[in-house]
Amino acid sequence: MATILTSSQQTFVDITDQRKLSAYITSNLPKTQSEDPNVLPHKYAPDWTSNNLVLTPVLFLDQTSVSVTASGVTISWKRKDGVASETALVTGETVKNGVLSVSANKLEKSTSGMITYICYISYYDTETKNTINITSDITFTLVKNAANAKLCYVTSDTYVFKYDTSSALVGSAQATLNAQVQGVTISKWEYKNSGGTWADYPNTQDNATITGGTLVVKPTHAIFNNNVAQIRVTTSDSDVYDTITISKIYDGAKGEAGKPGASGTGGISVVLGNETQAIVCTPEGKTASATTILIPFTGYVGITQTATTCSVGSLPTGITLKTNTAATTSSSGKIEFSVAAASDLGGVGVLTGNIILTFTISGKNVTKIFTWTKSKAGNNGQSAVVFSVYAPNGTIVHNQSGSLTLATSAYIGTTPITNGTYQWAKFTGGSWKNITNATSSTLSVAGTDIINIQSYRCTMTYLGKSYVDVITIEDKSDPYVSEMLSIGGFTVKNNIGGLVPYVIVRTNQKEVDPLLGSISETAPSSPKSNDFWYKVDHSAKVVTLMKYNGTTWVNATEKQKLTYTWYAQDKDGKAVSFSKTGKVIYLSAEDIVSLLTLQCDVSN
Repeated sequence: MATILTSSQQTFVDITDQRKLSAYITSNLPKTQSEDPNVLPHKYAPDWTSNNLVLTPVLFLDQTSVSVTASGVTISWKRKDGVASETALVTGETVKNGVLSVSANKLEKSTSGMITYICYISYYDTETKNTINITSDITFTLVKNAANAKLCYVTSDTYVFKYDTSSALVGSAQATLNAQVQGVTISKWEYKNSGGTWADYPNTQDNATITGGTLVVKPTHAIFNNNVAQIRVTTSDSDVYDTITISKIYDGAKGEAGKPGASGTGGISVVLGNETQAIVCTPEGKTASATTILIPFTGYVGITQTATTCSVGSLPTGITLKTNTAATTSSSGKIEFSVAAASDLGGVGVLTGNIILTFTISGKNVTKIFTWTKSKAGNNGQSAVVFSVYAPNGTIVHNQSGSLTLATSAYIGTTPITNGTYQWAKFTGGSWKNITNATSSTLSVAGTDIINIQSYRCTMTYLGKSYVDVITIEDKSDPYVSEMLSIGGFTVKNNIGGLVPYVIVRTNQKEVDPLLGSISETAPSSPKSNDFWYKVDHSAKVVTLMKYNGTTWVNATEKQKLTYTWYAQDKDGKAVSFSKTGKVIYLSAEDIVSLLTLQCDVSN
């Protein structure tokens, strides 16, 4: 049975007279970060703030490891947002001894959702007296959860300012308003002025800004009209906002001085703790799930809390009365509505509606209107599942020694997935083969398993769906090292043409089993007897080894000394049928569907 000496995968190389410097970057965290836009502040997983991203360059001169702090090594870093031009590092991105640390969620502010960190490496080779310059980069992408329905609602710790019979403020001296949003960001706070239009909340020393999630309201602020202040918070979506009403209520006036008498009767008021609510709906206009609407209410005569009852008007289809509890002299009342799931609330085209609430207090009626609106989900509110495989300690083994750990990162939105099932596989003999008992979220790989290059695949099954990622491990110190080159490069356009990959093999920096002849479409000029030529035929899509017999070129019967067996993986890492053999092959553009990874095993 033939022994595999070395394996190689498709790579770009630069063959020069100087020694080869190569590098790659290891990351302590996955290259994908998830953002949950449905909470404020947005959550990120993994969170680079609490668990800093650390990028470490790993250098090799030929096949010998070189420290990033070795003499002659100079390292600098730059960054690139999407396809924009490279720029210098920014605050939160620091370099020490060639290692880049990122202490903030930089993808949060990225306009493209993709940041590439580029490592520039310069090495002065004292043996060849040459300076070698290379670059290596690593890209991180942001995956956002689907935004749930856009919502905005405001709560307050009080809805009234009370004044006694002398018009002195009693009770709460301020109201603290808190805005909660989902799927949008807060723009600013406004109030309705005497002209009935919305204006920016006035500047006061109580609020450093009117664009945050909290607003302090005091009775001295110039926002009240007829003792009532209407306040709203606006968001990045002009259709998503919430309003709240704060009232000043006064006790009845005392009898006039010198004229004794009982205190006058104060005005009647009913304060609602919830005047409007958005109901999460599907894009089709139906309620996304069963929910409950709570409306607290309190009645006052003057500033005296007074027993109050409520009568509920007609309700739309899908909303029913769950609870109707009267208010007392010491506790608030509450109305609860049950909202059924999958209801169109009177029609898929109906987006809002009113419910009339009639309150009875001290024998008098007060009418209030509660408003509901539909808030449609952008993508059914489903969070993205992100799955990736990475190597926390790098993807290199040395001389088939030691071991490496392969790990998985799995999130639904920003929540780690803990109940997935796993199966690891190894790419061998041109196909993926499951590894027995390799069913945990990590895999330990022995260095003895790596012959130059070895690919591993992990399949995670979660909620009935499968998620796959592939990682490749390399052995940098094997006695035989192979590199895959290609006549015509590694790119085709519009599925036209073809390339000619071939493999060179070295041991101890010397090439073994070299090409028998040149590779070209036309025969070499002035050939000598027994010369060889690899004939490239784009029409037949083949490469044929030819031999000059002294008169003409004929098919050669000779072969290379080593055996070259080729395999292929598609863009998703799946093995595809690929039956080509030999040191030099023809790769048609038709064989490449978006992306094709070739692997060549070299055996004796």
